[in-house]
Amino acid sequence: MYCSLGNLAIALKRIPGNDPDTNRTFCTIMPRSSALAFEDTVDIEIDLVDAFVPQQPSQWNGYPFPRLARTSLRESRAFQAILLENDLLRATLVPALGGRVLSLLDKRTGTEILSEAKALTMIDDERRGLGISDGLQIVLDGQPRLNSLGSMDCRLESGDEEDDEAVVWIAEAVTGTGLSFHVRVSMPSDRAELLLEARVLNRSYRHLPYNGGVCARLGEVVATGSAVYCAERRAGLGFFSEAAFEGIGCEQGVFVRTRFDRTRWLAPHQADTWQLAVVPYSGFESLTSAGREGAIDVSEARIRIQTTETRPEHKLLLLTDSGETLEAKVDIYAEHAQEFPLNGITPTSVVLRHPSKADVLRHDSADNAIALGSTRALRSQPVEPEPIELDRTKPEIDLKRATFDIATRHTGHLLLGQRHLRDKRFEEAAEAFEQALLYNADDPLAWWAKAVALRMADIDNQAELLNAHYLAPLEPALRAESFLSQPVSLDAEGSPLVAPLAENPGELIEVACLLIDCGLFDQANRWIDEALRHADLPMLRYLMAYCFLQGTRLDAEAFDNVQRASRSPIAPPFPYRDTEWTAIETLSRNFPQDSRLKTLLDIGARQRQ
Repeated sequence: MYCSLGNLAIALKRIPGNDPDTNRTFCTIMPRSSALAFEDTVDIEIDLVDAFVPQQPSQWNGYPFPRLARTSLRESRAFQAILLENDLLRATLVPALGGRVLSLLDKRTGTEILSEAKALTMIDDERRGLGISDGLQIVLDGQPRLNSLGSMDCRLESGDEEDDEAVVWIAEAVTGTGLSFHVRVSMPSDRAELLLEARVLNRSYRHLPYNGGVCARLGEVVATGSAVYCAERRAGLGFFSEAAFEGIGCEQGVFVRTRFDRTRWLAPHQADTWQLAVVPYSGFESLTSAGREGAIDVSEARIRIQTTETRPEHKLLLLTDSGETLEAKVDIYAEHAQEFPLNGITPTSVVLRHPSKADVLRHDSADNAIALGSTRALRSQPVEPEPIELDRTKPEIDLKRATFDIATRHTGHLLLGQRHLRDKRFEEAAEAFEQALLYNADDPLAWWAKAVALRMADIDNQAELLNAHYLAPLEPALRAESFLSQPVSLDAEGSPLVAPLAENPGELIEVACLLIDCGLFDQANRWIDEALRHADLPMLRYLMAYCFLQGTRLDAEAFDNVQRASRSPIAPPFPYRDTEWTAIETLSRNFPQDSRLKTLLDIGARQRQ
């Protein structure tokens, strides 16, 4: 077809893709089906590795996770996958490989943006020995997470309406660092983009290094604004957010986009929430301009445009080197990139404009792509000096003083609430947690703690639980609260409410530590007794023994649990929380002949140097 640009006629044609139907010309906008979210399996050939405990402390950079070593074996395995798909895009997410998006297929051109996802090869990793760089994955400190090869909790959601988005939640409550995160991954029904909404929480009472974002293996790329593109593979991604994303790095073909240019500190119980739209581009020999709404590539002979969604009745405007402005009405269909031959015109600017006169895409001849092949990687060295921590063991009056300081008032109220729970002043505890929430309403664990205090005071806590579920739907403490709020059962079978947490046993320990931190030793004992029905972990035995010593002074029962734990080999999950080390140190003093406790104390001393 032909459109007049001032006094010039330009032939318009579509770029054919892999589908023979891509050469069709649409006269009307076609109705779209809704986006789909569904489970499937994918067969992946992968290296087999050995996990071991390093003999030299200097080699254990990935503590509390074991170090990984190569073997000579490879095999094909079937992995559970979550697929999000619409007419333009298909994303394949693998929960058992750290929740990464392993495949992102741009159906507009039949291009795999990330990788073929059929064969993965281990690469050297300075922290755990080995890792996998393929796919798009969440980072917490500018590098692949320690648990980037571990299993993730996930929950699939699917809408019923045609314009609904496809949604899956992924979450990791235990990373070995004190950080947890929830990510809502969604795909709209009519746009070629993947939306990530991340909620990262410092669960501890320490300041923790943090630099959240994403990394993706794309190969050697050039950067154009917020987009990167690999010309060799004719594939790229754009990353767009209303939050500040200042960090950018690339090393060995892995591109990193993070909140900050260097790692910063996340305060105790501080939450960071950010959204990121991930937009694919494909089929271009090069990419001169890109945005969330699509991409433009300009050469001497033609203009190519690929949009994120269909754009009917728009205007294409060209500013020529002679100062003339040319325009044409165009319909841009998201299913196919479209090409506009220039017939000798040299444009200095190209604009795709909405009927409302807002610019949708814009290219200027001054736009420059920057090669990132030699850019340094982002490292986890905090910029600021390490902040002074609030001492949890201080007298109550000191905690009250801390509530006056704007830097510590939220933490001070939380610790006062824990102190009141320990003293069984449940209504006062609920009030303290309410004060903490006035200063930090994004903390799901504060909502959970208030719900626990209200339950203990026999006051309705449904509003608090709903708020906690909204902020962190896969939080293990909420599943534990559902169990603990039920009457005590003498049934020998394990509760189905608790069973899902056994797939990630560290979450059973996490809940026990949260309850112990609140001084609720009877609640912790009930929880641990149930958790042991699902996973008989030595650390659960130690925590139960600690509860007996602190709460009921049942030394015989404490000794029995320590003896049971002593029969187990030193193996993951290893302790790393302050509560775990406190329990181990206390038990070691009470049972000084136990060799397993001595070994754990030695490990802890080396790791905390």
